[in-house]
Amino acid sequence: MPNARTGTAPEGGSTLLKWLVILSLVIAAGIAVYAVVGPHSLISSVRYLPGQTIGSLLVLLIGSEIVKGLRWAYFLRAADLNIRVVDGLTSYLAAQAASALPGGSAMAARMAEEHGQIRMRQAASGLVGEYIADTFALALVAAVAILYLHQPAIQLLVPAVTVLTGLGIVAVIRDQRLAQWVTGLLGRWERTRRVIPKEEDFRRRTIRLMRWRVIAIATLYSLLATLLSAAILFTIVASFSQRAVQPAEAMYVQSFSTIARMAFPVPGGYAAGDVSLAGLLHIVGIGLTGSAFIALAYRTAGTLFRTGFGFLVLVLRYPHLLVGSLRPGASTGPIATPNTSDGSGPGTLLIPAEPPPEPRSQ
Repeated sequence: MPNARTGTAPEGGSTLLKWLVILSLVIAAGIAVYAVVGPHSLISSVRYLPGQTIGSLLVLLIGSEIVKGLRWAYFLRAADLNIRVVDGLTSYLAAQAASALPGGSAMAARMAEEHGQIRMRQAASGLVGEYIADTFALALVAAVAILYLHQPAIQLLVPAVTVLTGLGIVAVIRDQRLAQWVTGLLGRWERTRRVIPKEEDFRRRTIRLMRWRVIAIATLYSLLATLLSAAILFTIVASFSQRAVQPAEAMYVQSFSTIARMAFPVPGGYAAGDVSLAGLLHIVGIGLTGSAFIALAYRTAGTLFRTGFGFLVLVLRYPHLLVGSLRPGASTGPIATPNTSDGSGPGTLLIPAEPPPEPRSQ
């Protein structure tokens, strides 16, 4: 039982929580390894890749993850959370060890808890900001690629709808009455009721991220990350296909396939992302078999790299997950509470009370 005066959690519960986190990462690593070792044709092809190509892919992959990590750190600080840029960066990179799991992106918010007095529900506001920034950046890249490649004008509806979706989400978050109306509408059904955030602190910090200056800067981060992803796709296509694609075609394929993955939230995006990527590659002139193979190579290369790189950062930067926490004076696990008048029965797990905010470090 926890100490009633100090409110600290028992050591056993704290250790169990940490091992659950590590177990999730191990499962993610297993999924990533299976994705790579499964297709034997992919492994045999990778063996014959030139060393220069492998080096280029590593540089692009590292650059892409660092840009995304800097964007995550920017969102945390824009939400008025007391965290250094380097800590925000490493929390994102370490969380990539769970990127192969459905919902693995939420691990970044969990890792942010390891720095200062930050709660996962506070850092989760950055996930909303990432989605908004990606919608605007992807729509911009897709529109430019459509115009440059002289694709049918009807395709401009896709980036237009994407922008309208992002603007709609911003409007709902910023407007109190509109947010209450949407919340009430979603609350009518049990399935949608579960996704409604109940913490006012989460909404307050998310509103801070919906300032246009913050969105504009974050969109620039997302734009750079999108271009790096297109460069990765361009490099893979050049290595596995006799028909080289133009940079604009790589931008077109990458942006549209990512929009499809965001529009159809299949866990991990495996179905929508891979099918749309293969189909778009076929549209730009690559054979159907080669398109499917390249889509598989793109997926497995990214998943394996993110998982491995994430584990490396996790081990080097967060070894304390096995023995303790960086947060001074804060419990590392949930607190078991007795039966209370608010309806939480015995065994209910509650997050410890939020400590007072500290001045942001420079």
